[in-house]
Amino acid sequence: MFPLIVLIISFIGINTVSAHAYITNSNPSENEILEEAPEKVYIEFNEKIQTGFTILNVLNSSGERVDQKNIVINPDTEKSIEVDLKPELPNDIYTVEWRVVSADGHSVSGMLPFSIGELPKGASFPTQQENGNLTTFISMMINKGFLYIGFSLYMGLFLFYTIWFQKKNLSSTLIKRTKTVSMTAIILLAISIFTFLVIQTQSYAGGGIVASIKPTNLLETLSSTKEGTIWIIQIILLAILFVGQRSIWTKESYFERKHWFIPGLAFLGIMASKAFLGHPSSSPYETVAILFDFSHLLAASIWLGGMLVIVLFLREGIFAKEGEGHDMYWATMEKYSLWALFSVAVLAISGVINASLLIPDFHSLVSTAYGKTLLIKIGLLVFMLIFGAYHLVSRILLGKKDFYKKSIKIEIGLGILILLVTSAFTQIQTPTLPIDLPFYKEAELGGYNENISLSITPKKTGVQNQYEVFVFDNNRNPIDPIEQITITLKHGEKETSFPLTQEKEGHYFAENLQLNQPGKWDVEIHVLTDELESLDFSYPIQVR
Repeated sequence: MFPLIVLIISFIGINTVSAHAYITNSNPSENEILEEAPEKVYIEFNEKIQTGFTILNVLNSSGERVDQKNIVINPDTEKSIEVDLKPELPNDIYTVEWRVVSADGHSVSGMLPFSIGELPKGASFPTQQENGNLTTFISMMINKGFLYIGFSLYMGLFLFYTIWFQKKNLSSTLIKRTKTVSMTAIILLAISIFTFLVIQTQSYAGGGIVASIKPTNLLETLSSTKEGTIWIIQIILLAILFVGQRSIWTKESYFERKHWFIPGLAFLGIMASKAFLGHPSSSPYETVAILFDFSHLLAASIWLGGMLVIVLFLREGIFAKEGEGHDMYWATMEKYSLWALFSVAVLAISGVINASLLIPDFHSLVSTAYGKTLLIKIGLLVFMLIFGAYHLVSRILLGKKDFYKKSIKIEIGLGILILLVTSAFTQIQTPTLPIDLPFYKEAELGGYNENISLSITPKKTGVQNQYEVFVFDNNRNPIDPIEQITITLKHGEKETSFPLTQEKEGHYFAENLQLNQPGKWDVEIHVLTDELESLDFSYPIQVR
C-alpha cells in the first residue's frame, strides 16, 4: 500500500500547504511607490480571520519597526487588519510582514513591500518567499488518519452491540476482541485530539517543536482561536467517553443499550465538533457545509467501521460453510448491509453537495490538488463499491459462502486508504475561483519594424501575477528603443500603477498581487521611448 500512497501524492503534486486565505485589497498596495508617508497600513482578506497569532509588522530598510503595534481586526467584517504608523516616516523602502489564522484554521503569512519616494538607483523591492510547511502537512494528515480510523472503529463497535448483533451470550474470545477494539479506538481518538493542539499551535506560531509546546503559544491557541475552543470541548467529551466505556468494560454490559447512551452521545459530540473545523468554516454556506461534512463523516464511519468490526469480531464465520459462527456472521452482516446501503447513499449525496460548494468548475476538478485528490477518492470508492456488489451478488444470488478471502481484505484496505486520502482534504487548499487562461496580446509599437507584447500570468486573484513585456522586430528579435514602461490597472474607481524592470534587452518584468478582485479590469501600458515619445496601449481583461 505504501507505493500506492507515494504514487497518489506524486499525482496530486503537493509540495507544501497552500494558503487558505489571500489578500483582496491593501493600502499601500504591493510595490506601490508613495509620494507621502501613509498614516496606517490596511490589509483585507477574502474570508474571515481569527484573533489569535495575528502579526502586522512594518519594517524599514534597516529592519526597524515603524508601526505603533496597535493591530486592529475590523469587528464588523472580521476580514481586515490595520495598524497605525509612526508619524512623518522618511523616504525609504518598507516591508509589511503579516500573518493571520483564516476561518478554516490555517495559518497564512506573507510580505507586502512599498516605498515612500522613488527607489534609489539599483534598489528593488523584496520578493515573496514560499511559506508552506510540508512537515505540518504530513503531521496533520497522520493526525486525521488516526482520528478517522478511531471514528470508524468506535462507530462499528457501537452499532454492533446496540443494533446489529443479536446473540446475548458472549464468548471469552469475543469479549477480549471487544475490549481490544474499543481500547484501540479510544487510544487513536486520544492521540489525535491531544496532538492536534500541538500541531495546530506549531502551524500558527511557526518554527519547530519548541514553538509548538511553548506554554504562551498553547494558551494563545486555546484562548484566541476557534480550534482551541473546540479542542477543550473535545477533551471533555473524550473524558466522558472513556469513563462511560470503562463502565461497560467493568460490568461487561455490552447488550445494555442504556449503558451505551452516554459514551455514544459523547462520541457523536466529538464527531460533530470535527465538522466545525476546516473547509466548511470558510464556505459562504457555512451551516450547510458543516451539516453535510458531519453527514459525510458519519456515513463513512458507519460503512467502514461496520465492515471492520464485524470482520474482526466474527471472522471465523466468514469462511465457515455452516455452524454457529457462520450463522452469527451472516445474520449480523445482513443487518449491517441495510445500514451500509443507506450510508453509501448519504456518502454520495453529501459528497456531491460538498464538492459543489468547494469546487467551482470542471477545470478546477482536474487541475487543482484538491480536485485531483477528490478524483482519487472517487476512484477508490468505485473500486470498493465493485467489491461490495460482488460480495452481495455472490452471497444472495449465487449462494456462495466461501469465496472472498482475498477480496474482502482488498475491500477493507481500500476503505482505510479512502480515509487516509480524505485526511489530506483538510490541508489542501480548495479551488477559490475558476481558473482562467493567461492574458497575451501583441501590437505595433509605432515605428516600422517595432512591436510590443504583454503577457499576464496566471491572471488570477490571490496569487503573484507576472507581467512581462517584450519589444521585438518583425523577425521577433529583441530590440530596445525603450526608456521606461509602466503598467496601470483599473478596476472600478480603483487605480494602481507600477513600473516594469528591464531584465535584458527587450524584456521587461514585474510581479505582484495587484489583481486582487474578480471582475473586469483595464490594463494600460505606458511606454516612453528613447526618443521621449509617449505611447499608450489599453486592454480590457476579465479576472474570475
